[in-house]
Amino acid sequence: MKPWRIARKDVIAIKFCCPDCGQKIDAARELFGELVECPICGKMMQVPDLKGAPGDFPVKRPPAGPDKET
Repeated sequence: MKPWRIARKDVIAIKFCCPDCGQKIDAARELFGELVECPICGKMMQVPDLKGAPGDFPVKRPPAGPDKET
């Protein structure tokens, strides 16, 4: 089976943590590379940008389950 790959251009959002307080933050594609304020601690941080990321990303697949018989 050929592995799935996701191209950077197909990523519509990213999850990352505030470097100061560790709050988990979701950012839409429009915010990649922009400065945002943490909703918990109020510190300014830059949303990660995928422009510097290497190529495509492998997709994590769930482990194969047992075959179901009907």
